[in-house]
Amino acid sequence: MERLSEDLAPLEAHRQRTLLLALLLFLATPFWAYLLFLGFQALELRGVGLLYALLVALPPGLALGLLRALRLRLKRALVAPLAEALGFTYRPVPGLPWHEAEASGLLPRADRYEGEDYLEGTVGPFAFRSSDIALYRKVRTKNGTYHVRLLSGTLYRFALPFAVPGETRLAPQGAPLQAGGASRGTVLLFLALFWGVLLLLLALGEPVEGSAGQVPPVVGFMALVSLPFLLWGLGWRFGGRERVALESSSFERLFDVYGDQIEARKLLTPRVQEALVAFRKALGKPFWAAFRGNEAWFLIQGRNRLEPSLLRPLSQETLRDYVETWTRDLMEAKRLLEAVGLDLEARKRGLFGGEGPTPGTL
Repeated sequence: MERLSEDLAPLEAHRQRTLLLALLLFLATPFWAYLLFLGFQALELRGVGLLYALLVALPPGLALGLLRALRLRLKRALVAPLAEALGFTYRPVPGLPWHEAEASGLLPRADRYEGEDYLEGTVGPFAFRSSDIALYRKVRTKNGTYHVRLLSGTLYRFALPFAVPGETRLAPQGAPLQAGGASRGTVLLFLALFWGVLLLLLALGEPVEGSAGQVPPVVGFMALVSLPFLLWGLGWRFGGRERVALESSSFERLFDVYGDQIEARKLLTPRVQEALVAFRKALGKPFWAAFRGNEAWFLIQGRNRLEPSLLRPLSQETLRDYVETWTRDLMEAKRLLEAVGLDLEARKRGLFGGEGPTPGTL
């Protein structure tokens, strides 16, 4: 805390200068665009619309670059020392590499991936790495190509000092096993709307001569196409993963579990189910999990950790709020392990307090 306090005055001065400069650049953009327009007219330049657009974008682009640099500087100056004091290693960028995040099996396919707020450390015998991630899908239109955010959240990877037999997957109730996909309810709603509109059009349309009482071929084809989606929406699973029904009704309302019936029940005991329900309610966001071999993965959707406010003055009160919030963010890995009961399993095996085998490594 004292180390952080010493850096506040120069950081605050830098923050104010950067915000002022960025504001001036934004305000100057219309005047800059007008001057460019006059200059292009005076030079009688034709067919250079793209060049004009690029030049107009220079001031706001520079302003956004300054704000990004300020954000990273605040994180390095404030978050990194706090993480170090708690025994963790932190860097603002880059985050987990895509190949490692993809190995979790919790993410959908994406055309673009971003990672930041990389955090690494150990909690007892558990080594972990995590970062905030964002996935984007490319969309092509007649006006060009752009990326739409598909998913954002925080991804954790834990190395376990013991092996989990088989694979057990945990997903929000009704959601697919990979985050970012459509839920069963959404699929059923879409099918209901689609078939409602299709049948209405068939009922109102003019029948084709000689086809009275016959089902149009297109209806049969669409029924075959819709059948797998209908079965999936009703709870059927494809790909060999079996749904595991557990004892807790409150747990079943929040989560779906897939895996081996026996091993999943060994992992998700009634106490663990209760802890996961409490953790989910406290978190307020859906999350996915995968346990296999010596690894455990967690994906918390919509999570954005360790974020300073560029508009908030850096005072002692601000610093206290940041320390409280970020300490909770930095210790989230410990709460995850406790919620899933992996800490208890490690204690049973004598892996806490320097006993037993070497902690898991990544």
